[in-house]
Amino acid sequence: MYKVAIVDDDRIIRKGLSSVIPWTEHGFELVGVGADGEQGLEIIKEHDPHIVISDIQMPFMDGLEMTKAIKEHNPKTKVILLTGYEDFKYAHEAIKLKAFDYLLKPVETSELIEKLKQASLELELELQKENHINESQNYLQQQFLKRLSLNDLTNEEIIKELSIVGLEPSGTHIAALYVKMDQADFAHRTNMETVKESIMEHCREILDLLKMEGCVLNAENEHFAVFLFGPDLLVDDFARSITNVTGEFLSTIQQKLHTTITITRGRVSEELVDLCCSYREALKAMDFRHLVGINQAYSIEEIELSHCEEVAEQLKIEEDLFRYITLGLPEKVSELLENARKELLINKRVSLQEMVLFAVRVISLLLYESTKIAKNWDFTKFENVETRVVKLQTLDEIFSELKVITIDLAEFVKRLNGNQKHSLVDKAIDFIRENYHVANLSLQTVAKEVHVSSAYLSNLFKVEKGINFGDVLLETRMKNAMELFQKSDLRTYEVAERVGYSNPQYFSSSFKKYTGYSPIEFKKLK
Repeated sequence: MYKVAIVDDDRIIRKGLSSVIPWTEHGFELVGVGADGEQGLEIIKEHDPHIVISDIQMPFMDGLEMTKAIKEHNPKTKVILLTGYEDFKYAHEAIKLKAFDYLLKPVETSELIEKLKQASLELELELQKENHINESQNYLQQQFLKRLSLNDLTNEEIIKELSIVGLEPSGTHIAALYVKMDQADFAHRTNMETVKESIMEHCREILDLLKMEGCVLNAENEHFAVFLFGPDLLVDDFARSITNVTGEFLSTIQQKLHTTITITRGRVSEELVDLCCSYREALKAMDFRHLVGINQAYSIEEIELSHCEEVAEQLKIEEDLFRYITLGLPEKVSELLENARKELLINKRVSLQEMVLFAVRVISLLLYESTKIAKNWDFTKFENVETRVVKLQTLDEIFSELKVITIDLAEFVKRLNGNQKHSLVDKAIDFIRENYHVANLSLQTVAKEVHVSSAYLSNLFKVEKGINFGDVLLETRMKNAMELFQKSDLRTYEVAERVGYSNPQYFSSSFKKYTGYSPIEFKKLK
């Protein structure tokens, strides 16, 4: 049923048109009748008719002025203008204003009905075209989001996809939001889609209102995504802006549509290419909706930190776990996790929920850090591991999942390094034995020689030899000092200088701690 409004200052014409035409019989509903342009606009704003029949010559506001105002209010509205022969000069102006058509007075009822049917047919065709465009747009957006969740797209690919929705991202920061309608049990799918479209439209309006650059993309079923692009702000400032936006989303949807949504956010990044990672993190965060609650907005960082610091403190394994993985020691990884599992089963200090959150945090960080320590590691086989962990019911199951992914990554790092890590320590020890006499020999100097960081080399010493760099250097210097005392008559300060000590007193103190004898006492043992 198409809504029709009549506006004419001639009372007889108004009454005649409204009463003579069988509106319902022809598929129309007469929603209002006005005597001038101002009254007509009030009717139009209240009822938003599909078709307006209006005289051109009217007091206060004529038909042409009203047509212009109608098109500004709703460009889709069809306006049929009525004009006397002497006013035919206005026809050209009517065409410029995109009036649907004009009829000469006196108007034949049959002619007007025919024009109304033509206008309604054009409305139908426009609606079909619009629906087709919307369906195509929705399909393209859904496919883009699928690719984004499964693959790492390049900058160029992301820019091309975003251009389809009319967006050219600018600024220094990006972040992805994932939104789920909390009410999904609609009687018909069309009802859900209608509500979803209203929610998305409100989100777009809020972005415009808050002057936040971004786009709203349609995902499947009761979900959609929002991509936000920040100006030249600090990361924390951009994150606060996002909090303001999501807060406005939640309150507006609840107040205006009487329903609620849940919003999750991935990490904020400074590279457009990281939109893939941020979107996947937002998807992962949504898996915790049943723990966090509905009608909430939260980020992946909040999920990772929630209870996890307490659990990490109790378990005391996180630092060692990442160290063993970085060094490529799968056996140590397995041993560490197994000991933690046994301790938890005995002491029962951590709840299942806390352990789930901790496990997801570890896995999420592993996937993130793997891009730095093992770029070619095939993490795709673990893409759904967080989802599986959330659904697990026992500690054994959770630790089993943790072992699979951590050992796989540690094995990969081990293969990547080959036997390099073992040769690195040996090479470092050889360098120390050849240069122990250098007074300022340090861990940094040796690490630079074997082309690794000092922290990495320090870890290798601890894991492989069970001692630290200082112990190796001290032992090397003391053994050489003992040999010099036994085979020569060099004085203490001369031996100290030859083994790398510029301070003889410090050398003597170190020597006694190592051997149990002072240099003088040791020389008497010869």
